[in-house]
Amino acid sequence: MKPHLHFMGIAGVGMSGLARWYLADGYPVSGCDMLDSRELQTLQRQGIEAHLGHDASHVEGADILVSSTAVPTSHPEVQAALSQGKPSLRRIELLARLLATRRSVTVTGTHGKSTTTGMIATLFLKADLDPSVLVGGQLASLGSNARYGHGAWLVAEVDESDPGFAALPSEIAVLTNLEDDHIAGGFSERRNYHASLADLEAAARSFAGRAERVLYCADWPGLGDVLAGLPDTHTYGLDAGAAYHADVHTLSGSGSHFTFHAPHASCEVKLLVPGRHNVQNATAALAAADLAGLDLEAAAEHLNTFGGVGRRWQRRGGVRGALIIDDYAHHPTEVRVTLEAARVTGRRVRAVLQPHRWVRTARHWPALADAAGLADEVLVLDVYGAGEAAIPGVSSACIVERLKASGKKAEHYTAASAQAYLAETLAPGDLVITLGAGDVWEVGEGLISLCGGDDGSA
Repeated sequence: MKPHLHFMGIAGVGMSGLARWYLADGYPVSGCDMLDSRELQTLQRQGIEAHLGHDASHVEGADILVSSTAVPTSHPEVQAALSQGKPSLRRIELLARLLATRRSVTVTGTHGKSTTTGMIATLFLKADLDPSVLVGGQLASLGSNARYGHGAWLVAEVDESDPGFAALPSEIAVLTNLEDDHIAGGFSERRNYHASLADLEAAARSFAGRAERVLYCADWPGLGDVLAGLPDTHTYGLDAGAAYHADVHTLSGSGSHFTFHAPHASCEVKLLVPGRHNVQNATAALAAADLAGLDLEAAAEHLNTFGGVGRRWQRRGGVRGALIIDDYAHHPTEVRVTLEAARVTGRRVRAVLQPHRWVRTARHWPALADAAGLADEVLVLDVYGAGEAAIPGVSSACIVERLKASGKKAEHYTAASAQAYLAETLAPGDLVITLGAGDVWEVGEGLISLCGGDDGSA
């Protein structure tokens, strides 16, 4: 009989995917989460005993406790497991066990890893390889963040915010980029944080060094230096000097067209997701597919069917000819490239920005404000703390004031007041885009529910 796994924080996107995979593999699975959510309710409907709230009694009947790095060892459930002599694994350790049983393509980086993982998974699925998949969002073609496959391959997103990723094994490791994020700096918060950028870079090098082959973005400054000297490395990007590179022909609000060049062949690609950054992501996916031995021409055709990952330029619908888009972007770089894609549509861009995590906001709010300034109007919500303690002197007001000082139209709103304001002022041709890793998406969804939806055609 396989051991009973109990997942703390089971509704988290990384944890829920692992829970689904192990459930499909025949393991007894249970879990708990502090907050009620759609994901928690979905897991319950899928047959997982998922409790609302934490309690030491949850460990009874379980054989292994699984938690994230955000859970301190002093937590009553963790202590209960330890006192009963039951193993307590971090999520990243359970992922390592799974990776050791499969041929794997792993994707990490500060930005773009979910979409890149989703694209690679799409290519492996279309190639009839029956892969297992773990991705940090709902993959449109799966309607889930996980897939249990009987094939040899596992395509998995790897969260670089967890320092434990440094020890993960891979057959092909993809590194999209590496930037100052999930860095604690002088702040005391250490859950899901590296102490410094140097520590993050060292962890990324360790991760890449454990892979049989490494694929990294040549466009990203300094990434090649971090990985210098590692064997069997390959480059991709928009830079013509990369081993795998793209020549962009057209970028529009609905997608792109480019020529993909591999060392041995070239092919045409059309994407249904917009933005130059998604051309980079697609180039990584095609390069990974080529390194894994997939047919390149077929892969390029299959990429044309990629419908995106949830909360990554997700089209929610429309209201009175205004288009409602939701995106997970929360780091200044992500906000900038997402709004650059929004501007290509030619619509009036109205951004609803929810800063995410107190430490990130404290360290990056000026850059976040500058990136948000690409929109025609910015509605700034309160900081979504994600369990972190508030930092004195840091608030959404800092972002609003900087935007106004640069001549931008910006105000602070609650989710409810933002929804009410937009409902009164929406015009045909507007593009409302909700930005953030918290619950900001509810503004767009609520707006459609309140006003009645349409297809967003102006």
